[in-house]
Amino acid sequence: MANERTFSYLTTQLRSHAALHPRRTALIIDGRPDLLYGDWDRQSEALARGLLAAGTPRGTRIGIFFGDLDWSDYAVAYLGVLKAGGTVVHLPADIPVAELERRARQCGMAGIVHGRIPPPATGAVDWTRPLDELTVAGDEPVDLAHRPDDDAEIVYSSGTTGLARAVVVSHQNLATAGGPPSVMAHDEPAPMVASVGLGITASATTVSMVLNATPTTLALAPPGDAERMAALIERHAASTIMMTPHLAVLMVRDGVHRRHDLTSVTTVATASAFLHPALAAALLDVMPRAKVVGAYSASQAKPAVTIGTFDPKRPMSVGRPAPGTHVLITDARGAELPTGEVGRIWLRSEGAPPRVRVDEGPESEGVPAGGWCDTGDLGHVDEDGELYLFDRESDAVDTPDGLVSTLQVESAVFEHEAVADVAVVGTPAGVAAAVVPMAGAADDPARLLAALAAHAAGRLAAHEIPGTVLLADALPRNALGKVVKREIQTWFAATAAPSAADVTDNTGGALS
Repeated sequence: MANERTFSYLTTQLRSHAALHPRRTALIIDGRPDLLYGDWDRQSEALARGLLAAGTPRGTRIGIFFGDLDWSDYAVAYLGVLKAGGTVVHLPADIPVAELERRARQCGMAGIVHGRIPPPATGAVDWTRPLDELTVAGDEPVDLAHRPDDDAEIVYSSGTTGLARAVVVSHQNLATAGGPPSVMAHDEPAPMVASVGLGITASATTVSMVLNATPTTLALAPPGDAERMAALIERHAASTIMMTPHLAVLMVRDGVHRRHDLTSVTTVATASAFLHPALAAALLDVMPRAKVVGAYSASQAKPAVTIGTFDPKRPMSVGRPAPGTHVLITDARGAELPTGEVGRIWLRSEGAPPRVRVDEGPESEGVPAGGWCDTGDLGHVDEDGELYLFDRESDAVDTPDGLVSTLQVESAVFEHEAVADVAVVGTPAGVAAAVVPMAGAADDPARLLAALAAHAAGRLAAHEIPGTVLLADALPRNALGKVVKREIQTWFAATAAPSAADVTDNTGGALS
């Protein structure tokens, strides 16, 4: 039992924060009632009481389904299921019924707690009930002890390269989610501001971060709403903000800094995808007092993470391992590579590694011994221990002249002032790019494409230059804001005899 005292569970953290700061606001939800620490603790106790009264066995896997900005109920359900000894399965609000049933079967999900809108009707679970119907009032706290290796939650990967994969996270790993205390600490009087969708890895990590940090207040903007995010930053004079790289694209593209004062920001925290250097530089231009801090990890490697501050001298760096995290670079057979050589990136935490369900597909070949988690990415480490990202292994383009990093090509294209967004993919014909132009930049498509070709030629090797460029209204993205590149590949497959002068809308259909 000594190991149990080396860290605090999320349930313990919530009780502690509620006892010390019952009237402090935990979550400011745009357009919804705010959530106080005391109410969060009390309401989650009521749900735990109801689940236990219904005879819910310890370890029961229970889905939580909340949409829109129902953060308050989501946070209550999350901690309530944990307090009852259950395992939380996070479900996004836009989940199709077939995917819900797949996850229910994989996880052995018994039931689903939901908000105002119920999940898709399915017989794959025994019950679905609204949060309010499950709560039972009472004064005595639920006193259910957890063990470090008990299953706390199941999160799913983003699914950008195939079916989303389930990752089973223990209480020990959940208690250290969000990074080390030095990263999570937030002692500023102003709230942090974030824009995060519900029911995904990012929302789970956000709740963990709030509870693992110094008791703080988090103001939440609607997912992907750059205008509202900027308005909240100005209203609260926020010093710390959290955003996805996609939201950074929207903030820069839409020029929100011209309508809102963002000069209070001193820290911009990003995660979920690689932040292209041109975007990081653009954020620093509109938030001159800020530093841009990125966290690199993978769902299956939680809580292992690298933390880095954007440095234009090291544009592809994703930082150094946080305390307790280790990085390994190997070849395809699992043999460690020398410093500077590009290979598979593996992460390992000193805590117990999360467990990826074996029925979701084969693990990577060449797994090194020692509890390492395959990130699915390629990269290298320099002499200082800095990790540099090369590309997603499945996205890198194999050409006769060498492997091409789509991330590096995207970063080069992003530097052009007419580019609002870009995604680079591999096709049978080679490297291809889908570009979202800035407003008005595509009035003369031929001229824009010629300018992009000249720009790329000045920054990339010949085999890296996209042979086909399509102009699009928008890029397909998932709930995390990540580009779904397999959909973009279908655009190029559907375009007959593509050339550098092709122009498409966001469905991939050629425009005349």
